[in-house]
Amino acid sequence: MSLSYKFRMRAKSFLHPIRTLRALYFIHYIHPTDKWIEIQKTNPKKAVDMKWNRFYREKFPWKNPRTLDEKMTWLSVMTDTSKWTEYSDKYEVRKYIESLGLKDILTECYGVWNRAEDIDFDALPDKFVLKCTHDCASTVVVKDKEKMNKQKVVDFLQKHLDVNYGYSWCELHYTKIKPRVMAESLIEMGEGIDPSFGLADYKINCIEGKAQYVEVIYGRHLDSESGSHEAVFDLYDIHTWQPMHQYKTNLGDNFQTVPRPKNLERMIEIAETISQGFPQVRVDLYNVDGKIHFGEMTFFSASGMNNDLSREFQLMIGDRIHLPKV
Repeated sequence: MSLSYKFRMRAKSFLHPIRTLRALYFIHYIHPTDKWIEIQKTNPKKAVDMKWNRFYREKFPWKNPRTLDEKMTWLSVMTDTSKWTEYSDKYEVRKYIESLGLKDILTECYGVWNRAEDIDFDALPDKFVLKCTHDCASTVVVKDKEKMNKQKVVDFLQKHLDVNYGYSWCELHYTKIKPRVMAESLIEMGEGIDPSFGLADYKINCIEGKAQYVEVIYGRHLDSESGSHEAVFDLYDIHTWQPMHQYKTNLGDNFQTVPRPKNLERMIEIAETISQGFPQVRVDLYNVDGKIHFGEMTFFSASGMNNDLSREFQLMIGDRIHLPKV
């Protein structure tokens, strides 16, 4: 799950006067206090109740979860999430993808380090990507190593390594991931791609091993002054490739209908292979000139707070998720 997405969702709250205090009250989750961490460790259900009440102003429906968000949250507390931990680790998940015979969709990994200061920059090519293995929004894209501010990159990554990301948003499966930094090859746009799209991110949401819909994100932009992330996104029907327009907020002036990938069937096949055995999971893929690249697996999209999706859509997808008996 993208932290920029979370911040975008929080930022929208400030546009509504009634939501402003709620957003301010919720901001402490970005920098978790010792008390908040202790509650999550000792009583996860209480932690979820607190999070849910402060964000939605209602009790969490433990006995009858119905929506996508409710069922994801229920699964995160009431079931074994050890595989969530293993496959949310951006380095360890590579072993799982390779075991499925899908090594060809993995980017090249140049190395992994426990500390940012240990990164062997001399051994890296001119272009590469650095990211922490245990969190979101820690990606550093380097397109020209000679122009890179090495110390600034190291400081940025170490700052992320020092934070136990899972306790910020009550995503406890992240808390068990060993914080490391990995370097991998840079995925660049292919020929004939509309530059305004940038590198499109295809997030294929699967339920019980079957692809349901695709969230396409493109046109990412980082405001260097405010630090805010902007992007254009919408959901697409997995069969017809028609925009579903299920987000309650405006899609933005830069919205365009993204062309249907020519090898969409292969992308769906890959996502369904990866998602086997899980009640629900999101498989992120890139597609450049017909070459498919694996991004990550996400089991708890937006920390179960996809409140920008319509209620009708939340219920429709939630109905498809069958919760196991505990």
